[in-house]
Amino acid sequence: MVIRPPSGAPTPTSPARPTSDRRTAPGASGRRRALVAAAGALAGVLGLEFAVIAQPGPLPGPPAVLYLVLGWWAVAALGTWLLIRAGSRRATVWLLLTGAVAVHVLAIGTGPRMSDDLYRYLWDGRVQAAGIDPYRYPTSSPELAQLRDGWLWPDDAGCAARDRGPGCTRINYPQAHTIYPPVAQAYFTAVHFLPGPPRENKVQLYAALTSLALTGLLASVLAARGQPIGYAAAYAWAPAAGLDAGMDAHVDVLAALFTVGACALLTRREPAPGRDEPGPDRRGRGCRSGRWGRWDWSGRGGRPAGPGGLRSRPSTRVAVAAGALLGAAVAVKLYPALLLVAAARRRVLAVVGTAAAVVALSYLPHVAAVGPDVVGFLPKYLSVEGYQDGHRFLLLGLLGFSGTSAKLAAGVVLAGVAVAVWRADPARISTELGALRLLGAAFLLATPAQPWYGIPLVALAVLARRPEWLAVAAAPYVLYMALFTEHLAFDDRITRPGGYAVGAVIVIVAAVVRVAVGSGNAARSSSAWATEDQSGQGRGSGKVEGERHPVQRGRAGA
Repeated sequence: MVIRPPSGAPTPTSPARPTSDRRTAPGASGRRRALVAAAGALAGVLGLEFAVIAQPGPLPGPPAVLYLVLGWWAVAALGTWLLIRAGSRRATVWLLLTGAVAVHVLAIGTGPRMSDDLYRYLWDGRVQAAGIDPYRYPTSSPELAQLRDGWLWPDDAGCAARDRGPGCTRINYPQAHTIYPPVAQAYFTAVHFLPGPPRENKVQLYAALTSLALTGLLASVLAARGQPIGYAAAYAWAPAAGLDAGMDAHVDVLAALFTVGACALLTRREPAPGRDEPGPDRRGRGCRSGRWGRWDWSGRGGRPAGPGGLRSRPSTRVAVAAGALLGAAVAVKLYPALLLVAAARRRVLAVVGTAAAVVALSYLPHVAAVGPDVVGFLPKYLSVEGYQDGHRFLLLGLLGFSGTSAKLAAGVVLAGVAVAVWRADPARISTELGALRLLGAAFLLATPAQPWYGIPLVALAVLARRPEWLAVAAAPYVLYMALFTEHLAFDDRITRPGGYAVGAVIVIVAAVVRVAVGSGNAARSSSAWATEDQSGQGRGSGKVEGERHPVQRGRAGA
């Protein structure tokens, strides 16, 4: 017979809750102060966003844009921490969503800030609405001349006002075919037919709605796992949402939405019969495991502690649905294909097969219409960005690699990370954590200049509760501005790889700290079990010698 002690009651043989948990669990007055401070941080976020909008053109603007954006990242991170500390579920929801909506409303009222890609989105949607395959002709092709208007294709006076020559267009690379995959093209066509404000504000509106859906999904998944939903502010209040998805309307936010949906399906938890399952406490401050408003330093990838949990394998229906979502993400932007390694560990055929089928079916009508032209601008893009000659791998360049050696080194390292993720126990390394490590490693190796590629990275960092990767997501802003601005405060050789170098250092330091914390927790747990085994007594007065109490088994499983 096992007698359960009252909840929270101390027992002679059970390890006490770490004092750090008590220190990080604020009282009612502390939570109110944290909530007020979080509101103040939100005001700072909106102020910085307005300052970014107010900077003069042309795109991407003066060096002040970079400094303001980096400050925006920092204030958003502070606001996230305060929102988590606030703890109250209802107040947190209202402040989180109010901030997310305000960030996007402010963004929609202006034009693009750092990128003109949204003009290509609008043009591709217009081409498809006219019944023409978007991969058939380059943008400047005479066969598409009847679709041009005075806005995307200004007259000579309009071109002169934009410091452009006669025959200019707002669309980048007008001599090239489109680069965007089929699901992205379907999104552009849907935006064309949907109602909304004119011109760029229309695509901004639907990108903002997609971004708000991503925020809601992140908050819902966190809440279902018993984790503080304030973590979602790390995306919703940050430049990834307000600038990249809001102002510049990048379609990467759609890929992030599909990716988070797939991870949520593959890490869905089911309570085991007769076992305690952690969940939010009455104040909504997170798991009963004692991680009060902190990022996860346990190494478990953001899942709440507890013995009930993941199936050994997801059902076929769940795996197929997750594979379909990941396939859709790949058919929005190609780089989410990296995440299949983490997602397919327990259901290879269902996940990978479904994802491949979705990608193939989305391309099939275009291949039938235009053949190999569906590759579009991709080969030229890889050349323009410096990947074909191996000069874009900036961090590897600091280590002495260049050209072919840099490409080989990047491939070997990324393959090593993929093997490590593949071989990791899914019960210990969750899908989103494995996906985050793969995508983050790809960022550090390939050092892309496009900040909007980091939207899925930020979403995965929120889901896995890994704040260090936010520094890597912010790194491309430094490189991007260095490529367009001649008057940054530092030498080009420092600024271009500088953001990524700082991000890599932060990730490494966080990993070392996490290993040290995990080792300390393991040592304390082993000591507690040794004491119990020697005494032959557990929490209950009627406990049989050598048997662990269910509550204590739950603590061990955490």
